[in-house]
Amino acid sequence: MSSALTLAVHEIETFVAGDGWDQPARMFALALAPELVAAEPDLAEELGIDASAEGYVPIEQEWIDDDRPLDDALAMIGWPDEVHGCVVAIERMVLPDEAEAELVAQGMDPTSSEFAQEAMDHPQRRDVRMVIGVLRDGERSCRLRVQQGEGVETFTDGPDLVPGLANALAATFETEIETE
Repeated sequence: MSSALTLAVHEIETFVAGDGWDQPARMFALALAPELVAAEPDLAEELGIDASAEGYVPIEQEWIDDDRPLDDALAMIGWPDEVHGCVVAIERMVLPDEAEAELVAQGMDPTSSEFAQEAMDHPQRRDVRMVIGVLRDGERSCRLRVQQGEGVETFTDGPDLVPGLANALAATFETEIETE
């Protein structure tokens, strides 16, 4: 049986997928449904959540897209106690190791715009959407959607698929937030 976090990660991945590919990073806070209903009844009603709801309610956060690296942006995030977890959805383009090595062997610098363009046009390129969730208590869940080609997508699920990003998300719960 899936955990409440895994269910939330799957729900968010499906929601994000509804907007197609080539999206910026998206961040969601996770609130416990019963707590949200009790603390914010108007918001709960607006979201269609009633007192019998269980699990987590994902609430999309405004993302500051200032070209800052994702790790740096996450390092600036802190959550109030009412947030029990968070989820980020990001997309990346990947090449098999041998294809990347082939481009490097052609004299391309992996940090150059020329390399990026060649990688974008490479026939072995794959688009990957990573949806990573963490809870305050350390539980983690990830879902990867890989675009394999003409309408073919595969999924991989597990708690440790993107450990570096999961660690960065977990660290957002260690950041103290200023209260007035």
